[in-house]
Amino acid sequence: MLGYLKQYANWLHLQYPGGEVERLPRVDAHYRSSMEGVYVVGDLAGVPLLKFSLDSGAKAVRHVADDLDPQPEAPADDDSPYDVVILGGGASGMAAAREAEAQGLSYVVVEASRSFATIKDFQRGKPIYRYPEKMQPAGDVQVTADKKEPLVEELEAQAEDVTRREGTAERVRRASDGTLAVKLEDGGFVRGQRVIVAIGRSGNFRQLDVPGEERDHVHHRLADPGAHADEDTLVVGGGDSAAEAAIGLAEAGARVVLSYRGETFTRPKPENTERLLELEDNDQLRIIRESEVTEIRKEKANLTMPGGEETVTASEVYLMIGREPPLGFFRRSGIALRNDWGETPDSWREALSGTDWLRGLNWSRISAFATFFVFMWAVFSWKNGSGMLYDWAKTAGTFPFWLSEWAASVPNDSLAGITLTSASSPGFYYTLAYSVIVVVFGWKRIRRRKTPYVRWQTVTLAAIQVLPLFLLPEIILPYLGKHGLLPQAMLDGLFPASEWATHGREYWRAYGFILAWPLSVYNVFTSEPLWWWLAICFVQTFVLIPGMIYYWGKGAYCGWICSCGALAETLGDQHRDKMPHGEAANKLNLAGQVILGLVFLLLFFRIAGWIWPGSTFDMLFDAGMYGKYLGLKLNYSWMVDVVLAGMVGYGVYFWLSGRFWCRFFCPLAALMHIYAKFSRFRILADKKKCISCNVCTSVCHQGIDVMHYAQRGDAMDDPQCVRCSACVQSCPTGVLSFGQVDPQNEDVVITTDELEASLARLEETDDRAEEREAQGREA
Repeated sequence: MLGYLKQYANWLHLQYPGGEVERLPRVDAHYRSSMEGVYVVGDLAGVPLLKFSLDSGAKAVRHVADDLDPQPEAPADDDSPYDVVILGGGASGMAAAREAEAQGLSYVVVEASRSFATIKDFQRGKPIYRYPEKMQPAGDVQVTADKKEPLVEELEAQAEDVTRREGTAERVRRASDGTLAVKLEDGGFVRGQRVIVAIGRSGNFRQLDVPGEERDHVHHRLADPGAHADEDTLVVGGGDSAAEAAIGLAEAGARVVLSYRGETFTRPKPENTERLLELEDNDQLRIIRESEVTEIRKEKANLTMPGGEETVTASEVYLMIGREPPLGFFRRSGIALRNDWGETPDSWREALSGTDWLRGLNWSRISAFATFFVFMWAVFSWKNGSGMLYDWAKTAGTFPFWLSEWAASVPNDSLAGITLTSASSPGFYYTLAYSVIVVVFGWKRIRRRKTPYVRWQTVTLAAIQVLPLFLLPEIILPYLGKHGLLPQAMLDGLFPASEWATHGREYWRAYGFILAWPLSVYNVFTSEPLWWWLAICFVQTFVLIPGMIYYWGKGAYCGWICSCGALAETLGDQHRDKMPHGEAANKLNLAGQVILGLVFLLLFFRIAGWIWPGSTFDMLFDAGMYGKYLGLKLNYSWMVDVVLAGMVGYGVYFWLSGRFWCRFFCPLAALMHIYAKFSRFRILADKKKCISCNVCTSVCHQGIDVMHYAQRGDAMDDPQCVRCSACVQSCPTGVLSFGQVDPQNEDVVITTDELEASLARLEETDDRAEEREAQGREA
């Protein structure tokens, strides 16, 4: 049995990649960080492309200029602030400096070593990727060169008279007069009204953590491949830096071994991959795939592979595995990073070995999270009929229960009477607030995302939330029922009379028109079968939803209909990058399958209890659904529907993304994951455009490693996808699109969505339209 369960878990969830997301500063569309007045530009803003770096630097300064009265003269002394202090003299920093001049702002560039140091450290003759070709960055600094050396000349010529100051920034703090003070490592300060951080990924080089890594012949940068002609060299890595180093060394006459832990190359640009394979075919380069370095010795290096171990000769070793971003600078400055909980232990053993690691945690974030979680516990305890605060408020006759007295003073069949009666229940305010939030933040999302897909999706979600999930059960149905405008059979079949119901009938069951079983179980788990609801729920869950999923994926319901999705896509839109990623998080996906199993077990007990009333099955159902153990409500109704779906699901919204409940615990989502395995829906990828920036993965609030598929040009088939379109919309090069494939042959694309979700493709279309219009005028 255990073997079958493992196979099922792998088939449903564990086979999918769980790529991690790098911790970078959180910035908005104007590159503003969480610290007022501090901007972050360049590749630390998320897109590691030269043109985007230039563009971000210039646009950040333009936003600064809109807020400030320019003071073009440099400050007379060190105590007077510049308009803008720019940290970093790379491409984005120099673009910012030139734009500051154009905007009439006083500025200074603080540079630790030399201008354009990152580009100058590229290996000799490195080709420069200037995608998108037609893009012209904002500002005066432009690039046309396609090789390292002419690019450096081009950039230096455009920045030769930029005002600079040597120094390394240690942190930024708010001065007593409201300006910003940049503390330098030498103890000095530079003050500014605004600070633009353009330091790039200038943190420490990533390490392999293997013996011998500290040896003198181990390097992290390759300056001149020609210096190693006829030498044995080992290059470690699988990205463009490693590929270009290996190519350069091989073409210079070195004997090159490239160690790569993957089976196939996915991260390098297609032209680099093609050249690697060409050199391998010509015996000019050896590639050892699925290998990892275990030890570096003098003139030798040990590698391990699935088939065993191998020792290779290596007089020079190049570890081209990237750098860690400068997290220390941002943490010292109090600038928020994406999903940053501080320096957490790497293992349970480390956590249990002592308490020193507690000092490295982000306690302000943890405290805020705990406070909000307690607030959400109070909300659901007040809103839910079995909650402690609900019982207290009702017994004390506090708000909103005293409104029932007002309701009694007006005709109970009038619109005012019906509204006041509904408003005498806490659930009314919860649903009202829910609807208002979806509408308000939905409007903000439409303005932020600016694609037809987001516009129609958000309008649909808001309309469903306001009409069938608020007005229908709270006002419309009670009004129609009071005036005899609904058939009696419908009233009795769908909304039974009850002395406990707010309006004398259970109109709240109308939520079941949208919230299908087993997301909402209460229209099925009744003491006596409600046949109308049983029929509706069966058609929803086992006919309509599987049909939608077959064509449009799980997101046809989760992303366009469900109220949980409505809040996640609106209020949670700016927090989607906080979802945990990685293999460990992927394993937690299986929690929903456990809850789904409990739901079906309860369904079995419920049906058996209907057949044999008063039997053991009846008691088992009541115990599982509503029972108490040791005085605690350890039952499905409270633990899943209130605690997990409510207190936890919404309590983690601003810290672990709005889809936490949807991804890990929702039983309907767990069922739809099974349906999605047979779906034609995919996210299609144009590999040639992928720049491996990881933006798509970072904004996925379902934890999907979208870049894994984009790098390969594969159709993304992870059943977690909810069609939110964030990855498609955020991709800077327009790699991704929604479509359908033949499930038996995924290379066969059946159709692509007509509703455009990619902002990059929309902009390309607009550019082409402008070009055609200009050509027409010239003709």
